[in-house]
Amino acid sequence: MDMHKKTGYYIISPNYALRGWAFLPYALQSLQTTKTYFFRKPEFELLKKCDGNTHIRLEELSEEEKDLLARWQKDGLIWPCECGEKLLSDQEYRFFRNAFKEHVQWSITGKCNFRCRHCFMSAPHAAEGEPTLEQLMQMLDGFVECGIKAVSLTGGEPLIRRDFWQVVDAILERGIVIPYIYSNGFLVTDQFLDELEKRHLWPTIQFSFDGIGYHDWMRGIDGAEQYVRDALKRCQDRHFMTTCSMVLFRENRESIRESVKLLAELGCSSLKIGNAMPQGEWLNEPEHFLTQKEVNQVFLDYIPQYFADGAPLSLSLEGFFRYDKNSGKIGALFERNVAEENFSKAPMCLHVRREMYVSPKGRVLPCMSMVGTAVEEKFPNMLETPLPDILSHLSVYMILADTRISEYMRHNPECQACQYRSNCCGGCRA
Repeated sequence: MDMHKKTGYYIISPNYALRGWAFLPYALQSLQTTKTYFFRKPEFELLKKCDGNTHIRLEELSEEEKDLLARWQKDGLIWPCECGEKLLSDQEYRFFRNAFKEHVQWSITGKCNFRCRHCFMSAPHAAEGEPTLEQLMQMLDGFVECGIKAVSLTGGEPLIRRDFWQVVDAILERGIVIPYIYSNGFLVTDQFLDELEKRHLWPTIQFSFDGIGYHDWMRGIDGAEQYVRDALKRCQDRHFMTTCSMVLFRENRESIRESVKLLAELGCSSLKIGNAMPQGEWLNEPEHFLTQKEVNQVFLDYIPQYFADGAPLSLSLEGFFRYDKNSGKIGALFERNVAEENFSKAPMCLHVRREMYVSPKGRVLPCMSMVGTAVEEKFPNMLETPLPDILSHLSVYMILADTRISEYMRHNPECQACQYRSNCCGGCRA
């Protein structure tokens, strides 16, 4: 079909489906990526006419409607067609009674083959356990029931599951995409990458790297640094995108510069560095902690070096600094810049509006860093409560997700008095 032929009939691209959620009932969701477009009702009514059977008379449309059709066609959301073409069954409108979630970070095991000193979920002791395959399928079906389109796999170390590929295939069979896999690198072999390629699966693989000369010590395994170097090089040679995260502690703070240069040479596209959190295993080793003031000074000292080295990869330094190498944008990671008159409308956390974390026990949390904290047990478990109910406006999870900046300020007079309150809006809640 000539995409530029004007027939008066349009059809939604087979890559997209009509969807809706509580409070966001008018949407078009990609069936192959994590992208979802949201519309106002009049726009959505026009979009629904792109069904291959409704004749759209351009002369009867407003200029705004004509512009919409042109833009949707340019973006590949719709195209002209002959009368009588039909949407695929998966493309038909489907409404989900729960709040919208775009992406789940899913710990499919609480076990690990490393003994990381700072593990916040105490994976060396399997404190979170490992769900059965049946339990994983129950959780996965819950994601489908809520219209969730993207699931990233983490742990523990997700690759140690003997049924790992069964889990991957079950995800793909349900039409869910896998944008990220998180790993320590030990099992990222050529055979592992072969299995991804066989499935036409090209996730970004994120590794941990805690500094040249310090990674083995932090991870509790001799050779851990070489394993992750080899995995990065293997991914680079086979064109898999990689990112890394680095935990900052007292001993490795001088290793940042050379570590960044090495990771860039090994094809790593971005690195995020954060202070180790005093929870889980790290509670037992307080002598290695850095204070927030010390962390800030480490970052201030390194930033000029980073640019002197040509900004070799994209970089995030906790909530302190962010630079995107592709766009050239620079700023603070959690900078919000919300006008104070909008505090009553703006949510505290934008991350939790689109994403959520599910622990090996099935606990639904705003983000992974809450595992092992006192607040964890207050959140619901999707093995006990249906996920659509958890993602309703009455649940503990959604009450936190809907917390507004104004409410936070009422309970935190120190923040309210700060001259930068509209910039950071209280910072990261986790």
